[in-house]
Amino acid sequence: MDHKLEIFVTTAEQKSFTRAAELLHMTPSAISLSIKALEKKLGVRLFDRSNKYVQLTAAGQVTYGQAKEILLKYDQLKLALTELEPSTAMPLSIGAAYTFGEYFLPGIIYAFNKRHPNVTPNITIHNSKTIIEQTHKQELDIGFIVEGEASGTEVDIELFTEEEMVIIAQPNHPIIRNKHVDRHLLEAETWIIREPGSGTRDVTDKLFAQLGISPKKVMSFGSSQTIKESVALGLGISYLSESTVKSETNAGTIGAICLSDFPNKSRFHYITHRSSFHTKATQLFLDFLKSYVMDEKVSVHTKKRLSGK
Repeated sequence: MDHKLEIFVTTAEQKSFTRAAELLHMTPSAISLSIKALEKKLGVRLFDRSNKYVQLTAAGQVTYGQAKEILLKYDQLKLALTELEPSTAMPLSIGAAYTFGEYFLPGIIYAFNKRHPNVTPNITIHNSKTIIEQTHKQELDIGFIVEGEASGTEVDIELFTEEEMVIIAQPNHPIIRNKHVDRHLLEAETWIIREPGSGTRDVTDKLFAQLGISPKKVMSFGSSQTIKESVALGLGISYLSESTVKSETNAGTIGAICLSDFPNKSRFHYITHRSSFHTKATQLFLDFLKSYVMDEKVSVHTKKRLSGK
């Protein structure tokens, strides 16, 4: 029965027998036969079918919600049985926002693996909005986000660490060299910022509101690394957390400043689904995070602390 439910759920989500067949490595005819067998078993029609679309009926929508719950419980059962054998590898699904995933998570996973080598992490990197959604859907055991709002979702959120935000530009840029920065100068600059849905983007938008500026030249990139390289080439300026630019400021390829009148912090949180059930691997990781201390407090040596006036 669980295999038929998996086929049904995949078909409902893909809205296509063909796409479901590709994902499940089956033929479309096998998908169709499985759906018909499930419909006969339940005594209802699950899909409205046409040459152009496959759409859930009212009964199909009810079945879809219950089927998702059944499959989740089945997965939890398999994990619980797996955890009875200590030597068995335990999977752990972790999601992280780009900034956290690129600059913090590798060291955390390394330290955790030394304590719990039988836990096998599977890492997903995306922006904070997507990580929240995937944790809410229980597609992830735990997620790390940057400033993301998780209100309205069934997730618990805990502060993990925070860092100061810095404006970055080429080392010889007037914003870096001058003692005071004019807001008009900042507004006239080309800003290279993260995409909507990114926690870093939220903090950047907050800075614009604090300064009362609305830059006309804005480029949006989905990676902090790409932003840093663009800033180093002189394409514009940006606003990133200090750990992300440490190596570049130390090497002198990028200059960084803090606006002392507008101190902002990039706050990194970890989130889990608001559920009574956590796998053993998830609980081990949560316990580890509560006692984890960063081996190195990352701090950018900023060239100046500036007044925002």
